[in-house]
Amino acid sequence: MKKLYQYLQIVFKLGIINVTYVIWYRISLKSGIRKYFFPEKVFTNNEELFQPSNPRTDYPTSWKIKILTSADRIIKGEFYFYTYHWIKAGIPPDWFRNYFNSKVYSDSKLHWTKLSDFSNVGDIKNVWELSRFEWVVTLSKAYAVSGKNDYLEVLNLLLNNWKVKNPLNIGPNWKCGQEASIRVFNLINASLILNQELIPSKSLCDFIYAHLQRINSNILYAIAQDNNHGTSEAAALLIGGHWLKSSGFAYPKASTFSKNGRKWIENRIMKLVEDDGSFSQHSVNYHRLLLDTLIFTEYWRQKLEVKTFSKDFYRKVESIMEWLSSMTDDISGNCPNLGANDGALFLNLHSCEYRDFRPSLQTAAAIFNTEKIFDDGNWDEPLYWFGRLSKTRERIIKKKISKLFTGGYIILYASNSWSLIRFPNYRFRPSQNDVFHFDLWFKGKNIIHDSGSYSYNPPKNEKVMDFNSVNAHNTVSFDNQEQMPVISRFLLGNWVEANEIGAINNQPGGDLSWQGAYTDRRGNIHKRIVKNKGNIWIIEDQLSGNFKVATIGFNLLSEYLFSKGCTIKTSWGEIIFKDGTSFEIIESYSSNYYMEMHPTKRVEIYIEKPQSFITEIHLKP
Repeated sequence: MKKLYQYLQIVFKLGIINVTYVIWYRISLKSGIRKYFFPEKVFTNNEELFQPSNPRTDYPTSWKIKILTSADRIIKGEFYFYTYHWIKAGIPPDWFRNYFNSKVYSDSKLHWTKLSDFSNVGDIKNVWELSRFEWVVTLSKAYAVSGKNDYLEVLNLLLNNWKVKNPLNIGPNWKCGQEASIRVFNLINASLILNQELIPSKSLCDFIYAHLQRINSNILYAIAQDNNHGTSEAAALLIGGHWLKSSGFAYPKASTFSKNGRKWIENRIMKLVEDDGSFSQHSVNYHRLLLDTLIFTEYWRQKLEVKTFSKDFYRKVESIMEWLSSMTDDISGNCPNLGANDGALFLNLHSCEYRDFRPSLQTAAAIFNTEKIFDDGNWDEPLYWFGRLSKTRERIIKKKISKLFTGGYIILYASNSWSLIRFPNYRFRPSQNDVFHFDLWFKGKNIIHDSGSYSYNPPKNEKVMDFNSVNAHNTVSFDNQEQMPVISRFLLGNWVEANEIGAINNQPGGDLSWQGAYTDRRGNIHKRIVKNKGNIWIIEDQLSGNFKVATIGFNLLSEYLFSKGCTIKTSWGEIIFKDGTSFEIIESYSSNYYMEMHPTKRVEIYIEKPQSFITEIHLKP
């Protein structure tokens, strides 16, 4: 009953239309009605999807080694999961195996509407990952720059095997429309890499057409989620529909697909993106995923000479770019590990590290504004494949300034450090208990960091911490309770509302400050004031209420960490609080990549009565 009450509280926030549609969707699945909208089909065209082509002779040599090394591993049966884990899976791999626990999906021959969201294999993303086809792009690039037939042969072998093992609408790899959309992106981009985008094979066109049929028939479910599923699926319909119309083959629904895609991509950007660029999903990686989706959309719109979007659409895109740029560290190219991190890297046309966000920003600036925002580097590779490497203006230097984003983010820039602070302003559902989380960057390192998210469905037999918990973030918990109760795997209740969200106070002498406050559902009040004075960051937590113990926690970059009295010394500076404070440094974990976690240190400070508590962070000059 308590959970039912919490559900009812947030129905209006989620949207009655969305909730009603999802209820109908689940009923239609259970009853078997939905199955009839998705006919089964065996792929009978045995023509190779990709044909031989001439190698590219103008590809920069400095980029070639990484591509060929990765492609060589693939043709030996190793695959790159989440752009981090190389795993031996064989040629061809088992498309229904979770290679992180070796379990095989037991119902792979059933219609996707009959499959449970949570099966015997554990995290279904570990099954889906190979079927996102990122290896298609890698093998295509390797063949394009080397002319080595082995890469093309393995590419076609894997695709033909996938088609045999995964008839349309049968098995888990057809269960999610966004997964089908990602395959469309990678297949169409591969046709570009191989110079076959305007003369594709009939087999490739048929394959993509089948994907678009699957996506189009279920897109309202993606729209009801108010997240990246809607944007990804709309973009796939728009791009795929126009691409098929340019192929020279007749597809009766191609125009319908492109029209629906255009309608929904404009609708999603207008609804889900704030004027300042904040997205409905409170996640840096999902923000990049959104930007990558828009890069593909605009590139192919230009390439296929399709009508432009509205001025408001492009204004929103500019704000999306500005948001992500503000979150990107200038030295490392990395971003705070804010929110859910599912390992997705849509713009996989480069060989940069997964946590380098410069390729997306550089490419977006070139595609939308024909300019560069970074100096030349490995992040320029997507511009080569898009034919824009020599068609952009010189670097446009934009000085970063401290800024408040209405989606719930404060960025404070000091001389050689900067911070991110989360505050509650939930027009869309929150995913983590991270209210007033504090993130600190110093000389390119994330010294006080978010712990990440690891997995959406972690193994039950492993002792895995709750990465979404308040106790995994750099903020305050009262009596070890969550700021918002967990109702289900992806839903929190009693969304926190702020009592106060202050403006950024930027003093003429360079001092910065910001403050905000909220009251939790038990009546406890947390007011956090963050100040910067050069190399010193000061966090003042004003705590009041009927709590027994309030815990102030910080995840620390573990470099030469030890404590002396109430001072914690590190390689990058010191954390200081008043003498006599009860605290401990505990072993914890962080996750920078999906299905990866590593040991780290966390300091927890225990406060047993209402008071104002100050933590000072002194950075080395």
